[in-house]
Amino acid sequence: MNTLNLALVGCGNMSGDHARNFLKLPEAKIVALCDTVPAQTQSFRKQFFPDAAEFTSYDALLDMAKKIPGKDGASVQLDGVVLVTPHTLHHAQCKAALARGLHVLCEKPMVTSSPDAYDLWKAVKKSGKIFAIAYQSPYSREFGYLAAERDAGHLGKIQLISAYLSQGWLQATANTWRQNPALSGGGQMYDSGAHLLNAFMWLINDPVVEVACFYDTCGSPVDINGVAAVKFANGVMGSICIGGNCPNFRTEIEIQTDKMLIVTNQYGSKLEMTGRGNVPIYPHIAPDDRPAAGTPQANFVNAILRGEPLRAPVRYGVLLSALMDAMYQSAREQKPVRVQPVPADI
Repeated sequence: MNTLNLALVGCGNMSGDHARNFLKLPEAKIVALCDTVPAQTQSFRKQFFPDAAEFTSYDALLDMAKKIPGKDGASVQLDGVVLVTPHTLHHAQCKAALARGLHVLCEKPMVTSSPDAYDLWKAVKKSGKIFAIAYQSPYSREFGYLAAERDAGHLGKIQLISAYLSQGWLQATANTWRQNPALSGGGQMYDSGAHLLNAFMWLINDPVVEVACFYDTCGSPVDINGVAAVKFANGVMGSICIGGNCPNFRTEIEIQTDKMLIVTNQYGSKLEMTGRGNVPIYPHIAPDDRPAAGTPQANFVNAILRGEPLRAPVRYGVLLSALMDAMYQSAREQKPVRVQPVPADI
């Protein structure tokens, strides 16, 4: 296989980022677009992929997966789908695509409940297809460097991790599906917060076993501001502060080890390291000049065509779902809760 024929499902604002990155990857062809709003699909096609077929039904798209209409009356067969749809739709849409033998790149969060996460994990294993989640930081060179140093034991013993996010999310998402629990599955903690929480967990790469959480809806149907204290299975303790009603955007993650202090963020676009006596540590991070390097789209394509290891496979969707279920449970019950154990083979 030298070229991937992909369908982009969901033509809202976030899809523009996917489109721009796929346009940098000559081996990936967006041959179909799908959205329930025809005018949105038409506009998106004209802007990015003028030769793509248009669909208003996901089921209709999958039914035509082996014969997508192409230029000059020709047809092509889909190899995969890119899902940029409301959160609670992901589970059914991912399973349907996998059942058709299609690779899947799914926007975050993967799903919005642990039962759905485990079910999808099993479906991915059964299918043998590539399944990736479009988080942000795992694909960065900075996070790749930190993971390699962590696994080699060069960072020292990680003891504490703290993360925060501030954003004007309440006003920015007003009157959209993101504040509709039936479609979002939650609020800021499950939206922008999912990127922060994934980065937080990806760096430790271990399940959270206990959590205490509080949140405030600020008059919205969903959580807007949330805080949590967590304990990982390996003993690392952490704190999380996710804000959605602040006019200024800022995010940071700090890791304390017995050798150094590491400062990064949920995008992996920042990396500061200091050793004893605040002496700076200058990491050597090799450049990557490949098209769309450091993006989920490039890793997805390279994983399919070249066997490149996935940076955010289904494992991280399961870990996040287990944590999020426990965070919401803790907030409802107003007490610390144990996180549902994650199987060791995930």
